[in-house]
Amino acid sequence: MNDIKAYYNLKRKILINLISGGTALLTVIVTSSFMKFYTDMVGLSPAIYGVVFLIFSIWNGINDPIIGYWADKRPFLTGRGKYIPLIRWSVPIIGVSVIALLFASPGWNEIATAAYLLILLVIYEGANTLLGVSFMAFTVNTFLSTTERTQVQVIASYVNMIPVFLGGMIPVWFLTGEYSRETVIAIFSGAFLFGLLLIWIGSRFIREDENFYKKLEVTQGLKEFLSLAKELFKDKTFALFCIAFLFIQAGTGNYFSGYLYYMDNVLEVSGLQATIPDVLTGVGQMLLFPFIIMMVKKFGARDVLWKGLLIAFAGHLVLTLPINYWIAAGTYIVILLGYGFGSAINPAMIGLAVDHIELKTRKRQPGVVRGIIAILMLPASSMQPLILSVLLSAAGYVGDTKHQTAEVVQAIRYGTGLIPAVILLIGIILLAMVPINHKRELEIQSAIEEKHGRQPDLEGIISTP
Repeated sequence: MNDIKAYYNLKRKILINLISGGTALLTVIVTSSFMKFYTDMVGLSPAIYGVVFLIFSIWNGINDPIIGYWADKRPFLTGRGKYIPLIRWSVPIIGVSVIALLFASPGWNEIATAAYLLILLVIYEGANTLLGVSFMAFTVNTFLSTTERTQVQVIASYVNMIPVFLGGMIPVWFLTGEYSRETVIAIFSGAFLFGLLLIWIGSRFIREDENFYKKLEVTQGLKEFLSLAKELFKDKTFALFCIAFLFIQAGTGNYFSGYLYYMDNVLEVSGLQATIPDVLTGVGQMLLFPFIIMMVKKFGARDVLWKGLLIAFAGHLVLTLPINYWIAAGTYIVILLGYGFGSAINPAMIGLAVDHIELKTRKRQPGVVRGIIAILMLPASSMQPLILSVLLSAAGYVGDTKHQTAEVVQAIRYGTGLIPAVILLIGIILLAMVPINHKRELEIQSAIEEKHGRQPDLEGIISTP
């Protein structure tokens, strides 16, 4: 008899996290960079893009619990698994939709362009949600301690360095420079194909523990699902957790949209200069992540997360000021290091929410819990692009020039600095109030491990070749 931990050695933890690397590359470009692409290269007004992205984000929140419920309800099929097929099904749909997004024509009227954009974003997000829900549920069900979840996420962060760097560098380099639309389409298409390849490779190394899934109670009917959702929001700990993450996501989500405008239209830099903060942040996070693991183990996920996010809060305040390039570059590095605490710890916090709810309801429903959290978090992620689009439109932004008016420059500063800082601070305060300190975290972990104590035979661990 062998524990599943014996299978998931360091090598396999690295390989399965190619899925998150490929997903991150695609997500950065689609949700953060396409605002700049559509306003500057397709000719869509910032206001209309903001409305489209808001509708998309609302749908994004609605579809998550639906897809999560369906994924959790699926039985474990011997020889195929529970979540493995869903991860693989999503890949071709994501591929077709993201590449099609690049081919909106500048000659179309704005209504046609907006409709085209919205339809493809909805298709892309449906498949991306299926991928994200399934991979998250698999991870939460495979790694049960907060420390191990944080470790796995840190491994993911290291694995993701190159994909995330490419996802950030490519738009900055090609959307702030003097490149043709055809060149941008070719480069973006290549990046998308690379991301999809990473997802496919990572999916080949996933194994699921059949014995674990045999013991689970899941919600079977719509009535039971709605009852569970109602019960979740009645739980004060879960409700406070969701509201805190709503504000945190609203303050930090899709920051990259503002970054592109800040570099291009406030600092008026491009190419290497515009990518320096992204490169140096990657190096900084590589040095920071091992300390995050140690801090989480010693102080608990909640306290390390909210204190780390204070770093990002301070950085956003600085962006509001009329600063030069080097101060701005250093500030963005500070902000992204603060965000690094979130990227390392957020999955562990969601895992804690799943564990907490299981102890309350006796049902383990990672897809449903993640989906319900997403109802609030995902629309909140549209707040930065939406606020920025409104500010840009009001200030008179012109999409085909670097040199903007003083009013536009100030609008970008407020949209990337003061406003996100205030929203983020509210989230930090609420997160610090969530009653899952280090002691409670260890109690939850102990109860879950006792409930799911397992020594499965590796023959019961399923993979599809």
